[in-house]
Amino acid sequence: MIDIVPAVLPKSYGELSAKVGLVRDLVKRVQIDVTNGTYASSTTWPYGRGDYLEETLDEYGGLPFWDEMDYEVDLLIAEPEKEIDRWIQAGVAVAIVHVETTEEIQVIIKKLQEVHAEVGLGIKPSTSNDELYRYIDLVDFVQCMGNDQIGYHGVSLDESVYEKINHIRARYPDLPIAVDIGVNIETAPKLIEAGATKLVSGSAIFASENINEAIRDFKEL
Repeated sequence: MIDIVPAVLPKSYGELSAKVGLVRDLVKRVQIDVTNGTYASSTTWPYGRGDYLEETLDEYGGLPFWDEMDYEVDLLIAEPEKEIDRWIQAGVAVAIVHVETTEEIQVIIKKLQEVHAEVGLGIKPSTSNDELYRYIDLVDFVQCMGNDQIGYHGVSLDESVYEKINHIRARYPDLPIAVDIGVNIETAPKLIEAGATKLVSGSAIFASENINEAIRDFKEL
């Protein structure tokens, strides 16, 4: 079965809350993509406007709809080991770290496993799969980024990702593989055929005329 996870690249807590509110009755998990201008050139909440994660969550009582929704945070930042404790305290169920961003992957994995959170390992199309294989037995899933241009919605899929997923699937037949960036109703069937088991999509869901139908169409694949 294919998992469908809406992705939010929030400029503010209010935007995060509004978008999660649109899908809260349709899915059980949402991905928060966070950037601070280091790994990705864009900057999002809670790093872009003088906001502080702990203060914001204290003010609003936690992540939006925290009692109804599981959150995964995609740490599109350099040295995520400096931020992981904050997101653990925020109560995220899943964290994704990227092989290009840190030499402390094992430290981060250990911290997440201690609180029984799932661990995902992200990789760009241009990065060798060998960088994944160093840690792959320690994580719950991998996430192939659909393009090297990360931190933005509406970016097209780099077709080399199909082959990248194929190689991972051939080596690890039972490994969950997610894809984020360039996931839409046209690319999704090819991604599934290549071996993807989780589709993460932002603009194809939130920019659609009917979010309910968009998610339903993905699920029917």
